[in-house]
Amino acid sequence: MKNKPPATPIPKEDVLIRELLSGQRFLMRSFQPEMESAFWRTLAERSTSMINGFIFPGAIVYLILGVLNLPIVYYFSWSYFRTQDLYNLAYMYAIGILCLGTLPALLKRSFFHQYFYAIMGTISFFGVLSTSYFSLQFKTPWVSQAATYDVVLVYILVYFIIGMKPRFIFAVGLSAGLLALAIAYFRTANFDFIWYSNEELVRYVYYVGLINLVGLVVSTVNIAKERVSFLQSRLLELDKLQAEDMSDKLTRLSREDPVTGLANRRYFNERMDEEWERAQRSGEPLSVLFIDIDHFKTYNDTYGHLQGDEALHQVAQTLKLFLHRSTDLAARYGGEEFLVLLPNTPVAGAKTVADKVLAAVDALNIEHKKSKTAKFVTVSIGVSTCSFVDSEVTIAELINQADEAVYKAKADGRHRVREYHRM
Repeated sequence: MKNKPPATPIPKEDVLIRELLSGQRFLMRSFQPEMESAFWRTLAERSTSMINGFIFPGAIVYLILGVLNLPIVYYFSWSYFRTQDLYNLAYMYAIGILCLGTLPALLKRSFFHQYFYAIMGTISFFGVLSTSYFSLQFKTPWVSQAATYDVVLVYILVYFIIGMKPRFIFAVGLSAGLLALAIAYFRTANFDFIWYSNEELVRYVYYVGLINLVGLVVSTVNIAKERVSFLQSRLLELDKLQAEDMSDKLTRLSREDPVTGLANRRYFNERMDEEWERAQRSGEPLSVLFIDIDHFKTYNDTYGHLQGDEALHQVAQTLKLFLHRSTDLAARYGGEEFLVLLPNTPVAGAKTVADKVLAAVDALNIEHKKSKTAKFVTVSIGVSTCSFVDSEVTIAELINQADEAVYKAKADGRHRVREYHRM
């Protein structure tokens, strides 16, 4: 009888999760290494799914913002700087679209999940850097102020959509913002006209620092909530695994004989009914082996019931070696009696299997000093086959025929195979 191995959860993990969740709405601390890796891997997979659904509508919204900003820059820029400001707007949105456009291709790559944080960190860095840099290039104060809203939008995407580690994305966002300032400042250092006053530099640094600090705090709180959600989800998964494990155990208990591990009589009857109906429809032969351990009562009286159970178990494991198809089934029918169901097997094939079983049990060489047949445990086997030519044969009659063949084997001296022959 074949069953899938139970997916047993680790009890320690179950207890650990319940302790962590006890009265907690937020979890700021890291988990144990394996659980921490699983948490970030799960978050990366979910973020990937979110990003995949966000790319197209996000690109459309971003383009619409660019189109809406176009008349603002055109009409509100100082005439002297209008052309340059329009170029800056085009560059800023072109790079933004480029960053978004690379994601669909990367999402299809097998390495994306493995290098999720490196890839998304790099794209985020260049997204913040380019947006911040070009926002500093607008020379009309009102237009420059409007461009800061685009910077805020990019930071929101980076901190709250991508779902990366807070300290990592804080370092990415802060370094990109400050690098944008450094590049913009030094690019104008050799010109007579510099539109960055000390006050504006301080304001920008304050602005970049504040937005990243707020992003760090909020994303840290979000990650703390995500940790709780992750543990709750994992706990539900463990509970489900435990329920499945219990269900598998109950199923095995209802189907298996506890001593031998073979199918019990009840499950054998269920399977026999199924195979019988199938054989009737197809016209294929169906064979049964009835196996009886010779002088087993004497064995129990001599060696004890524990040793007797061990002998039963060894014989049962030997029978399993000859179940080559998923439809084949071996069962303990009662006491020292076993049945082997062989669907789509003619009498010659069943006889061959029976001979091999007889030899395999002999090869176990289980000592039996009081046996009148041999100095080791032996079996007698009866073979019965139904070809469904005679429709009056029933399941009970087929098994009784195999039983009669066993009695014939015993009458002929035991330790042999006999076939049932209809009169």
